[in-house]
Amino acid sequence: MAEFIKHQCRSDYHPHAEQVYELYRCSLVHSWNLFEASIYPDDREIALEGSSIAFGLLDFFEVLVQGTESFLESLASDAVLQRNTLERYKELRRTAKP
Repeated sequence: MAEFIKHQCRSDYHPHAEQVYELYRCSLVHSWNLFEASIYPDDREIALEGSSIAFGLLDFFEVLVQGTESFLESLASDAVLQRNTLERYKELRRTAKP
């Protein structure tokens, strides 16, 4: 996710890519909490609040939509991205249950 943010998302998210991954994605998926990131119900841009990140959920959603669109546009012509995406797909297929 951090690499996706660094390469596909709006530039103000780039310096926070590792924190978004650790404090948002990992906390949410593995710990089922978001205590280490401040998420607001609006469209405020990402920023540091103390030592943690804060962002508006509506802004984050828009960044993910734009990042996904950027990824899909790049995928059409970037051979390295195509290879990496195909390898990841094959890896997921191997672990999928029938």
